[in-house]
Amino acid sequence: MSALDDVLKFTGRLALAAIFLWAAWGKVNNPSGTISHIQSAGIPAPGLAFVLAVAIESVCGLCVAIGWRVRYAAFALFLFLIPATYFFHFDLSSRIQVIMALKNAAIMGGLLILAAAGPGRISVDKS
Repeated sequence: MSALDDVLKFTGRLALAAIFLWAAWGKVNNPSGTISHIQSAGIPAPGLAFVLAVAIESVCGLCVAIGWRVRYAAFALFLFLIPATYFFHFDLSSRIQVIMALKNAAIMGGLLILAAAGPGRISVDKS
């Protein structure tokens, strides 16, 4: 593996992690608004869903960023995006929601590639 490969994997991990860390930060800074939004999507136990979303996005996002247990973290985020996309962005009558769903699909693809390829050498886990 070349040094360029390592830099590209590191940069890609940071780019993927950023959206999850930013989303978790936004949720933590507006818990009542987030819980209300979760409730409006028809998700049962919105308080629990809020806690799980913040935990998954922040812990797995940080793991992807630093390169620790990346394969597991990337796959967990992939699984997290399945219901998130379905409940919040699966509205084929709305062009913007279709774009958001496709954006999530692209992120899911990146996460699967990361889960398969591993973190690279610029990481806590050296694989």
